[in-house]
Amino acid sequence: MTAGTKKEGNYNVILAEDNALHQRLVREFLKKFDINLSIVNNGKELLERLAENRIYDLVLLDIQMPIMDGYAVTEAIRKNPKYKDLIIVGLTAFAMEGDERYAMIKGMNDYITKPFSQDTLVKTLSRYLVLRKL
Repeated sequence: MTAGTKKEGNYNVILAEDNALHQRLVREFLKKFDINLSIVNNGKELLERLAENRIYDLVLLDIQMPIMDGYAVTEAIRKNPKYKDLIIVGLTAFAMEGDERYAMIKGMNDYITKPFSQDTLVKTLSRYLVLRKL
């Protein structure tokens, strides 16, 4: 699947987020939709999951994480041709002018600033996935 391509079905989405409150919030926001949500606590864990050949339709990626930030994770993912079409949506609470552009240059497909509403998250994911309520 390429960025911007929508497909229907039950989706596998992984959230890389070190904040437990944000993890619960995303889980709550997405529980009404056809999404299997996996959660990891940092970028290193995300890369380990991908190395296990797990298939994900979309990555929600906190940009400011310990161990490995979202920019470094995105660069690592994009170096592997297998993941050239993996959709990566960056999440950040510390948005400054130019950050969104920098995220796109690094290889992210989209970018959401925190705090975000359920509507913002669902609209962003709907750019790439056809979401159905359960």
